[in-house]
Amino acid sequence: MLSLTYSLADQNFLTTKSVGIFNLSCQLLERLARRPEVQALTVLANATLEGRLSLPATVEWQRHDTAIRGRLQRMLWDQWGVYRAARRTSHEWLFLPKGFASFVAACPARLGLYVHDTMLDFYASQYPAGFSRMESWYFRQCFRANLRQAAVLFTNSDFTRFEIERVARRDRLPMPPAATIGIGFTPPGRFPAKRDLILVPVSRYPHKRSDLAVAWMDRWQQREGGTAEVHWVGSFPERLEVPQRPAWRCHRRLEEGDYRALVEAARVLVFFSEYEGFGMPPVEVALAGGCPVYSDIPVTREVMAGAGYAFANDDFESFCHAMNRALAATAGQREAWADELARRHNWDQVCEKAITAWSEPAAATRGRS
Repeated sequence: MLSLTYSLADQNFLTTKSVGIFNLSCQLLERLARRPEVQALTVLANATLEGRLSLPATVEWQRHDTAIRGRLQRMLWDQWGVYRAARRTSHEWLFLPKGFASFVAACPARLGLYVHDTMLDFYASQYPAGFSRMESWYFRQCFRANLRQAAVLFTNSDFTRFEIERVARRDRLPMPPAATIGIGFTPPGRFPAKRDLILVPVSRYPHKRSDLAVAWMDRWQQREGGTAEVHWVGSFPERLEVPQRPAWRCHRRLEEGDYRALVEAARVLVFFSEYEGFGMPPVEVALAGGCPVYSDIPVTREVMAGAGYAFANDDFESFCHAMNRALAATAGQREAWADELARRHNWDQVCEKAITAWSEPAAATRGRS
């Protein structure tokens, strides 16, 4: 049986850099809270999360609003506050779903971490100016502390786990027990009616290649004479010029219900990226009966398992071919993809794998200070 402190106090939907990680953190908590193996559960939360979570009455809720009052307060929470709060709960395990361990204090419980990617390492080689020196130093120290302190690491994909192991070997860091638990999704239950709508997530971060998404979508629509609505969700890079097309709609950030409505209405989702730990949007649209078109990178090959259509980031013609095939995909093909992805990525499996990893002898004997 598990006694668990689960920290969400540093997460706020309005300011998070990753809505995907925010949603994963909340949804995983809701599922774990109903598992019979979790004997005691305390959630370290903040005021912005009230009303967002569906939890049993047996779950203890503690508010720690200082964790979201600015960058300095967030750092103080990471380095000291969360461990102090965990010590007071007296639970055996502390779980950090964002994966940032303290590098100045020892954890008072066995530490479980969900490490989503090795983005900092990717940026160091591909976009060295992508993070400030202070950010790079801070997150590097947190990553090193993850490996030194964790009793168990959880990852979203085998790709991410292999990347963490590679960096650990290179930097001569200890590698704790690690488990690929993945990410769960809740299919809508039936295929919603589709509109002539293309959904394109974008980001100001350069690895998302929003510049390429804008250029190629504009070029493809001009070539094919496309009239579909194109909904762009996220923030564009500051200096990127976006064509003013009548059917293009831009949404800086959408509440979960509004985003879900677009996912369910979309015939096609277009997902550009150079690097991901998982890549959630293509799975989401496929489960809703749409067709995903996505960058052909190692993790999308693992996660998508052949569903949808991949394209090369350096080949516009492959993108056009993927788009045209997506628009022609039959209902039978889309249904087969949805069934396979629902089998691969569901919350029951995620929770089973997480609980098994927490219970392994190697995890149960490592990490308590």
